[in-house]
Amino acid sequence: MKKKIVSILAVLVMLFSVTACGSSSGPAKGAAKIITDCAGRTVEIPEEPQRVACLYASTAHMMAMLDEGDKIVGAPGGVKSDVLMQMKYPQIKETATPYQEGSINVEELLRVEADMALVRYSTASNKGEVEKLEKVGIPYVVVDYTTIEELQNAIDVMGKVFNKEEQAQKYIQFQKDTIEMVNGKLKDVAEENWPSVYHSVNEAIRTDGEGDICGEIMNLAAVKNISIEKGVQAGGDKTYTTLEEIYKWDPFAFIANESSVTDYILSDSKWEGLTAVKNKKVYTLPVGATRWCHPGSMEAHMGVLAVAKLFYPDKFADMDLEAYTSDYYQEYFDLKLDHKAVKKILSGEGMRMSNSPAQ
Repeated sequence: MKKKIVSILAVLVMLFSVTACGSSSGPAKGAAKIITDCAGRTVEIPEEPQRVACLYASTAHMMAMLDEGDKIVGAPGGVKSDVLMQMKYPQIKETATPYQEGSINVEELLRVEADMALVRYSTASNKGEVEKLEKVGIPYVVVDYTTIEELQNAIDVMGKVFNKEEQAQKYIQFQKDTIEMVNGKLKDVAEENWPSVYHSVNEAIRTDGEGDICGEIMNLAAVKNISIEKGVQAGGDKTYTTLEEIYKWDPFAFIANESSVTDYILSDSKWEGLTAVKNKKVYTLPVGATRWCHPGSMEAHMGVLAVAKLFYPDKFADMDLEAYTSDYYQEYFDLKLDHKAVKKILSGEGMRMSNSPAQ
């Protein structure tokens, strides 16, 4: 994965060395500042961004955490369907969707008068997509990550973009404190005793590959990510295996990001021969602002906690996950959730509510 990121950054350097030509019909320039994004490029952006197009879902969630979500004028369909995003920003349901299936719709960006775009590596390394933004004069910031350390750098970058450095650092510290707390409870668990677990990412046979942040989440929770353990390599934005391979691995348990996937694995006859299915050790992971154990989740620390508590309940007997979750969303997303809402988050069910395309 590191080689992959290095190669992507090399492409970005070549792209960024070319200055876009031609007249611009983009936003008028006002006060500006220079920041360094996750690709290591310096970019001039508005001093106070007001109309932001989030072309990567995670950036919208980060804006919500920074209390800047009211400035979102474009977002992926998955963001528009998030229950917590709708709760905090009801207007998000009507927001434009200027990025679909890997393609930027510049006309939509101009229609909503975006003064800045937030993109991921794969978009920024695509010359054709970059040229669309350059031709209309919309500056873009690369915000992406494949490790928890890179995630925290991305949050730091977002803090600088929106002049919310203190709030960003507070959230980063909370992530670190949560992970440290989990490490303290699991420090005596020998690695040879870690359970082998298969992780379904939104689809039953979509899983993790070497270099995915989900592998790091599970390792920090003292769990063996069986697909990575068996040498599966990350395949671009999505990684797939086969049911035949899963039978060979025969993991101790399954965890899934979607309750529909959990139901499918438990009910479809093709899966019934697996030990985990026979023993009903198939679990749905929590879904809050994001899916807690997803490659694009900004809530990786909560994923670490949830997975650790799931497989080591005795070590977390004194830890009230409901209360921790409730306090977390009130403190960092300014959402006061009732007991029912917190239960829904932890169950992973019913947290995507609109007819927008799935993330």
